[in-house]
Amino acid sequence: MAQKLKDETRTKIIEAAKKEFLEKGYEDASMRNIAASAGITVGNIYRYFENKEELSKVILGETNDDIAVLLNSLKVTKISKEPRVFEMRFDPDQISAMMEKLSIGLCDLYFEKKSEFGILLNDSSASKKLIEWFEHTIRDLLGQAYSLMDQSEMRDLLSHAFAISICEGLKDIFRNEFEDRENLIVVVRAYLNSFMRMVSDEYDLRKLY
Repeated sequence: MAQKLKDETRTKIIEAAKKEFLEKGYEDASMRNIAASAGITVGNIYRYFENKEELSKVILGETNDDIAVLLNSLKVTKISKEPRVFEMRFDPDQISAMMEKLSIGLCDLYFEKKSEFGILLNDSSASKKLIEWFEHTIRDLLGQAYSLMDQSEMRDLLSHAFAISICEGLKDIFRNEFEDRENLIVVVRAYLNSFMRMVSDEYDLRKLY
């Protein structure tokens, strides 16, 4: 009986923490509020979780792993062997296929684990893997597409800015709480493809100087 009580209390804490993290984000979430919502004392919550960081890891651990597996499966290998100045070298079809797989994967995670996925997207530290993947991918696209982008400092700055912008847009999309999976995939796919085209298209960067 005692073990069952502990399991029930732990579950209550986790559910209360999900609600707190979703409403306030990780930084502003309070262990005191989580304890109150779970119906236990603040002192008692620390018998189950050492701190807020550990609680967050327990909640997001599996979802973070799922994100990592998804991102690691996304590859673009076909590159033109004869690049010219200001010409894209990645195969657009492969980029489109990669965005399709990413769109479906993210939407599936959303419907399978709405609370955890919402927490991950709304927390910059928790969504770090997604941001880093976009940053790395966009950096490669910029470097392959434009001869002027061999300036690593500029490429790093732009790829980071683009990655942050993409993830912020995804947050807004998923906040709409879609009920239909196919409709959500259409929206996410269109958004990601639009962004990738903007990053990889043949814009003349000389006009920026």
